[in-house]
Amino acid sequence: MKFAKNVFSAFGVLFIITAIIVPIQNLIVWGPDFVTDFYTSQEITAEKISIGVIGFGVFMIFLAHKKADYIEKL
Repeated sequence: MKFAKNVFSAFGVLFIITAIIVPIQNLIVWGPDFVTDFYTSQEITAEKISIGVIGFGVFMIFLAHKKADYIEKL
């Protein structure tokens, strides 16, 4: 499968990279015990939002492949 080179794939990769930075930064600053507490607590935390942003980035890359397939069929 070829990587689609359009704006959707660029933004998808951007969202994924920026979302991965938050948990890695918190692992370095707080340690794994606190980060697991952040993921399992009832409050809305940056780690939980980063999971959603990673999902959105994957969705954008999926759209990029669909758009590339649609353009190739034209």
